Amino acid sequence: MSCLAKIRAFQDELSPNEKKIARFILDNPALIRDYSSQSLAHAVGVSQSSIVKFSQKLGFRGFTDLKLAIHEAFLTGDGHDNGDGNGNGGVDDDASVAELLYQTKQQALLNTMQLNEEKQLEAAVDILEKAQRTQIIAMGWSALAARHFASMLSQIGRAVIAETDAYFQLSSVATLGKGDAIFLVSLTGQAPRTLEAVKKARRAGVKVVTLTTYSANPFRSLADVQLYSVSTAGKYELPQIVSMTSQQYMIDLLFKLIIRRNRKAKELLALNRQDVESF
Repeated sequence: MSCLAKIRAFQDELSPNEKKIARFILDNPALIRDYSSQSLAHAVGVSQSSIVKFSQKLGFRGFTDLKLAIHEAFLTGDGHDNGDGNGNGGVDDDASVAELLYQTKQQALLNTMQLNEEKQLEAAVDILEKAQRTQIIAMGWSALAARHFASMLSQIGRAVIAETDAYFQLSSVATLGKGDAIFLVSLTGQAPRTLEAVKKARRAGVKVVTLTTYSANPFRSLADVQLYSVSTAGKYELPQIVSMTSQQYMIDLLFKLIIRRNRKAKELLALNRQDVESF
C-alpha cells in the first residue's frame, strides 16, 4: 500500500490540523520532496511538531522518511489523481449525474485496490479455501454484499452460514470451532455483542478475516487477515453507493482468486452455469 493511499484511508480519524496536512500532501504530492518539515508547517499553517507527529502516525520515523515515500508513490503513478480517499476524488464539479456516478465508483474501486496488498488477499483466500465451514457476518448495508458472497461460495460447494439476523448470527458463531472461519464485513467495526462472539470464536481456534474501513476499529484487532474497503462519501453524499461498490469489488476479487486456484471450484461453477442456462 502506498503512503498516499494510507493517507487517504486515514482521513476520517485525523484531527483538524492533521486533515490540513493530509489535504496539502494529497493536493501537491509532486512538491513535497522540496519541503522541510518547517517549510511544510508554514505552508499548511500548523506547527513543525504537528508535521513530525503526522509522519509518525503513518508509521514513519519522521518527515524525511514520509516525504521520500510520497515521492516514490508519486513516481509509481499514485498521486496523479487528487482523490479524497473515499471514492469521490477527481470528480468533475460540472459532471452530469451519470458522469458523477461513474467517476465516484471508478475512484472507489481505485482506492480500494490501492489499500489491499496481494499478500493479504492471498492469505485471506488460504483461510477461506481451507475452512470446513465459513460464517459470513455483516451488519446494515454490508449484509447485501455478504449475501452475494455466500451465494457465490455455495455454488462451488462451500459450506456457508450467512444469517442476517443478529440473534442467529451470534447463535451460529457459538457452533464454530477449529477448522472453521469467519468472514466479517463491517463499515464501522462497532458492534459490541458481535465483537464478544468473535472473540470467543477466536479462542476456539476459528480463523477470522475482516473487511472493514482502514480506520482503527475493534474488529481489525481480532483478524488473522485484515482487508479494507472505503466508505464515507466526502464531498458528494453517496456513502451507501461508495461502500457497496468497494465491498462488492473485494468480494468479487476474493471469489475470482478462489476460482483461479481451485480447479474443482471452477468445474462446479461451470456445471452450475449450465444448470441455470438450461432451466
